Amino acid sequence: MAARPERVPAEEVRRRMLEAGRELAIESGAALTIEHLRVEEIIQRARVPRSSAYRMWPYREEYIDDLLCYLAGAGNWFNDRPVFDPETFTVLKQAVEDNRELIGSPEGRRALLCEIVRLTVAQNYAALTESGTWRLHMALSATLGSTRSGEARQKIAAALEQSQRVSRDSLVAVFGFLAAELGLRMRHPDATIEHMQLAGGLLVQSVALRNVQVRAAAGGDDSGEAALVDTLLNAPLPGPGLHGRPAEWTLAAFAYMGVVDAFIELDPDFTPPER
Repeated sequence: MAARPERVPAEEVRRRMLEAGRELAIESGAALTIEHLRVEEIIQRARVPRSSAYRMWPYREEYIDDLLCYLAGAGNWFNDRPVFDPETFTVLKQAVEDNRELIGSPEGRRALLCEIVRLTVAQNYAALTESGTWRLHMALSATLGSTRSGEARQKIAAALEQSQRVSRDSLVAVFGFLAAELGLRMRHPDATIEHMQLAGGLLVQSVALRNVQVRAAAGGDDSGEAALVDTLLNAPLPGPGLHGRPAEWTLAAFAYMGVVDAFIELDPDFTPPER
């Protein structure tokens, strides 16, 4: 007697199918045109009954719309992390603790702020460049307007905005910690930490996206325009370090420091917190 096929609840079928589609999109570099993602292949990977999958999505377009909504929302790269690498807050706090003696003077606070920007932005620039899931998110954002329409497009756009809000709130909390520890304040009353976070986050993501493009274009060739831009993006730049010593900066960190300086300044009335 032939074994009966596995009985899978409808919600489990949905979960497996959406996660399998996400995995295949990341692995194949399909971005989000998704035309070459085959539903039959996704069913095999999800290990769900074929009849159950087609009962839930009679037409391929319906599954693609749900997959896009999932990638923009619950399956989004930002869903369980901020824009920055999850280790950012650990690095930031350690830098403050290791150099707490610098907080006693304006010059020391400025040096420590620069060091935190140098370390955290370099780390996150590298993390974004290497992340396939982040590239998938960026592809979804870039192609949304030209590939989808109607109700599905609205749902996808709303899910993207929600996931970005979670990211924004996380980084606002990070800047709040820094403001309290180093005595920082906004330069203008109409400018907010949210403004700075949005500008800085978009900048780092744009530089990382260009890095992905340039590395693909260079293809191991050390000559040509791509190689030149690769050097500009990734060769270390001399910049300020702690205790008056020079340090190596990334271009992304230098640019981010410009955003920070445009929005915030040292509070002259700051009193270091007692420990």
